[in-house]
This record gives sequence, structure tokens and C-alpha cells, in this order.
Amino acid sequence: MDNFTVLSHQENFMSSRYARHELIPGWSQQQLADARVIIFGLGALGNEVARILAMSGVGSLLLCDPDRVEESNLSRTVLFRQSHIGRLKVEAAAGTLVELNPGLSVETRSLPLIHGVGLGEIRDAHLVLSCLDSRSARLQLTGRCQLVKIPYIDGGTHPWGGEVRPYLDPDGPCYGCSLSPEDRSITDVPWSCLDTRAEVSVGAAVPSSALVGTWMGTIAVRFLMKMACPSGTLRIDSSRGTTVVIPHVRDSECPLHTSIDFVTKIGVSYQDTMEKLRSFLPKSAVPLVWEPVQKLVECSHCNFYETRWGLPSVDSCPQCQKPLRPRTTIELDEAPGYVKLAELGIPPREILTVRTVKGWQWFELE
Repeated sequence: MDNFTVLSHQENFMSSRYARHELIPGWSQQQLADARVIIFGLGALGNEVARILAMSGVGSLLLCDPDRVEESNLSRTVLFRQSHIGRLKVEAAAGTLVELNPGLSVETRSLPLIHGVGLGEIRDAHLVLSCLDSRSARLQLTGRCQLVKIPYIDGGTHPWGGEVRPYLDPDGPCYGCSLSPEDRSITDVPWSCLDTRAEVSVGAAVPSSALVGTWMGTIAVRFLMKMACPSGTLRIDSSRGTTVVIPHVRDSECPLHTSIDFVTKIGVSYQDTMEKLRSFLPKSAVPLVWEPVQKLVECSHCNFYETRWGLPSVDSCPQCQKPLRPRTTIELDEAPGYVKLAELGIPPREILTVRTVKGWQWFELE
């Protein structure tokens, strides 16, 4: 088949699938096809947003979520099926999305956001969508988007509505600006990996997810086509039939408005070792990670300890079977040369902060 025939087939596919889209004034199907979007969180809200973008014709989606499909997800999600129970959410969602739009390119990361998507990938996306369900995760993602100056849209639901927060101007207000200093400091994650308290579930239903997801998807599609978008938080209350827009105000004291200025790209990937990373860094440089990694484990009952680099985990002591306590660090100067960066939770195309004799520098993985 020659190139002309291939292009003709592609044009026919585009014209038939998206014919009604093209009738909308200002619509640009090509801009959507060229867009790369990252979605963090593939629960009920992430399902709706991913479906809308895929069916609208967004060309590339990167999905990030560490969880697996549970039966309780099926009453609120459009992409999961009974046969998906137990599967990773990102993989199940990706399969259904490609069925909805065979021309879609989908990449999946079944890890928490810090370990799943590198800052270089976030920087090169056209838009990030936050469909996360905790304050700490939202603040983490906000900080990463601010570091590389990328627009993002945050959404959240309550039983009969929710909020949509578009932060489309990287120099404008962010999610952190909407919180007080006290709120920004309150975590909603356990005090440590040894904290085994069960997560408290909250009420959720599909109408709210569909409503908030539709707003997020609509704003995302308009933004990607360079059309006017709402400015401010959309507070949606379906019990009253209202959507109120609350202006965003930038807080001059918000600590999240920090960006990375100059990045040096190096020939090291996240699958390479610490030894290779060190060979590309200045002498005596200390690379840091964005979230603590485990460097050893110890037992407070029998004094057992062992060097064990990697992501923090809760394991049993081989001597007394009591839970081992992980000791963590953000500095990798003592990490063994044979350890792979991926084993330390470093994602593809991450930008590492490195302390050198000349001050702080940033190095981007290939």
C-alpha cells in the first residue's frame, strides 16, 4: 500500500468518525489529534475524563494509577467490566479506550504519581488532568506541574456534585493557593508505613462523577483547541441545580510556585544503574529523589538490621517475625552502584535535583 493510499484511508477515517465535530465552529480535530494528555487517577472521575478525551479524538493519553479494579468500582466507572476485577485499572481502562477509539495511543503506568511519570514527561505534555482523591496527592501533583510550568485541571466529587479547578496559566494561582498554610501542612496519608489503619471510605455515586468529569473533559477539549475556558473554581451542586464560579486568587506565600530553570539532559535512563548515573554527574555530586526511599530496615525488638535500598515496604523480621521499620533518605550518595534507578522509584524521564559544589543543578534522564 503506497503512502497516498494510507493517507486517504486516514483521511476517510477522520472525516467519518469526527464529521459532526467538524461542524462545530472553532473545532480543530487536528489539534486534538496532535495533543498528548496525562491523566492521574483512573477511578470514577478519571474514567469519565479518559472516555471523553478518547472519543473526542485526543491523539495520546498517558494513564497513571497504582490500583486494581474492585467490584465496588463497577457501579461508578464506564471503562471497567466484571471481567476486569483484579486487573490494574490503567490496563483495563486502556483496553476499553482503544475499543472506543482504535486510533488512540495509550500508555500506562501502574505506580503512584511520583514514581509513575517523570517531570520531563509532564513538561512535554499539552495538559495534565488530576483525578486524584486525596489532598496530599493533589499537592504532590500541583508541585510537579508548577516545577515545569504545565497547565492542569483538578477535579473532585462529593455525593451530589463536586468541584472543577482549571489552573491553565502556569504563572497564575494553583491548587495550593486555595488552601491555608495549615491546610497545606496537613497530610491525609498514614504517619508511616507501619500505620495499618484502614482507609475510611466516603460516599460516591456515578451521577456526580459523570457531571464533574464532563466539565473537566469539556474544559480540556476547549483548552487543547485554544478556545476560551472558564477561569476559577466551578462549584457544582446538583441538589440545587447550580454551578457557581469562585475566582482563583494567587497566594504570594504559597510555596508551590517554584520552577526549574535550566536542565541538563544526560544519557542515562531510569533502567540504568546508580554507577552509570554517577559517571554523568560532577565529582562529589549528591543526587536527590523527590520522595524518600528506603536505605535499610531494622527491628526494634531483636536489633536485626539490614541494608536494603528500594521503595519503603513493610516486611517481617527474619529473626522474630515482628514488622521491620524502614529507614529512609532522599539522598542517593550512599546507594550502591548496582542498584537501578527504577528500583529507587525513579520514573522515565525524571528530572533529578543534584547538589554540587557549584550549588543546585537539575539533570534530566533520557
